[in-house]
Amino acid sequence: MQLSRNAWTIIHQVYDTVHMALWALLVAGTVFLLLHIPQMRDAVATAKAQRVQEIAQENKLYCEKWGMRAGTHEHIICTMDLNAIRAKVEQRIADDSF
Repeated sequence: MQLSRNAWTIIHQVYDTVHMALWALLVAGTVFLLLHIPQMRDAVATAKAQRVQEIAQENKLYCEKWGMRAGTHEHIICTMDLNAIRAKVEQRIADDSF
C-alpha cells in the first residue's frame, strides 16, 4: 500500500506539530518545577517542623500520664527514652522496606 504525496505531507505536519508540542510541554514543565521547588522545600520543612511538634506533644502527654511532670528530670529521661524507641521503630520500618 502506497500513500499519496498529500497523505505524507499531512503525516509530516502532524508529526512536526506533536514534536513541537512535546518540546513545549517539556520546557513548560521544567520552568514550572524551577519556579515551585522553593515552595516545595518550604512545604517539606513546615511538615517536618509540625511533625516534630506533634511528637514532642505526644511524648509530653505520655510521660505526664505516668506521673512525670514536665520539666522534671524524670520527664526529660522519659521523653529521651520515647525518642530512642521511636527512632528504633522507624529504623526497623526503613530496613524492612528494602
